[in-house]
Amino acid sequence: MAHRNTSRLFYPSQHLDHHTDIEDIIASQNIISRVMHSYFGILVPLGLLSGMVSIGIIIWNKVKQQALGHLDFYLLTLAITDLTIILYSFTAITRPDYMEISNLSCGALASLFNLNYFYSQSLLILMLLLLIFGNKPNTNSLMTKASKHRIMSVCFTLLLSLVLSLLTAALIGTTGELNDKTNCQLDPLNSTPEYDFVKFSFGFCLPSLLVLILLVILVVQLQSGNSGIKQKVQDEGVVLLDISVMFLCRLFYNVMLLRRTLLKLQNLYLYPREELILNIAEIVLFSGSCVSLMFTLTLHKPCRLGVWKALQFIKKKCVGTHGTETPERLEIK
Repeated sequence: MAHRNTSRLFYPSQHLDHHTDIEDIIASQNIISRVMHSYFGILVPLGLLSGMVSIGIIIWNKVKQQALGHLDFYLLTLAITDLTIILYSFTAITRPDYMEISNLSCGALASLFNLNYFYSQSLLILMLLLLIFGNKPNTNSLMTKASKHRIMSVCFTLLLSLVLSLLTAALIGTTGELNDKTNCQLDPLNSTPEYDFVKFSFGFCLPSLLVLILLVILVVQLQSGNSGIKQKVQDEGVVLLDISVMFLCRLFYNVMLLRRTLLKLQNLYLYPREELILNIAEIVLFSGSCVSLMFTLTLHKPCRLGVWKALQFIKKKCVGTHGTETPERLEIK
């Protein structure tokens, strides 16, 4: 079945015409292939391993201590979300080619990905809000109530993310040709400019503005000499690092998303260089989840101690096994 595209924007590598230089396409495909090898060969294994180990340690501590700390609970939820995003990145494993699926399947895939995309940033903003305003146990503020009812807070965050995901799904713009084949990315190229604009606004612009305001408030509190907030920042510094990673990785991606929107509005062509940068930006977005999971494992104290204890246990077992060898075996060696 023929490919149809309501946005009139096509991948140069998939639709050759007189605007496209074949040498540029070959060069771009060589670069993106190397980027994909680096991502799937290095970052994905490290991210998956860090995420699974972090989740295992947090659950083990919960079983052992019969309690789950405030930060542990949110980091566990965030780790599961980041692992899911990494799994979604396997849709890009065919690069420099693209998945050929129906518009219906592509739209469903984009909606599920957007749910995790919005949810991860909403969780980090919630954690930052609790870091700043949730340190007053004797008050009856909204954030204090939220810190006491963690399940409800997470469910509200998930509900908000679901609403945003459904909003973007309604704006994709391929409802009239659901069975037509398309070259699919997690943010479909054949989506409407309205989809891109809403994704940029609610997926980066407004959250970044809110994070900036919260960081200014945090700096003011730190400068006021509040010992409680200083101790909290030391204990929960991994939250600030995760927010920084999210901002930097999504900044590049959303700049290219905005660039793509402008091309659609101006009826311009997507050139091989821009296709290359769009693909790299998508990999940078996925890399943010890998780095975030590595930060959780190495900088969150319970996870770090769990890894250290596991290594010490393995070392003891190895040394113990070596020490119990019989003299005859040692002589043979």
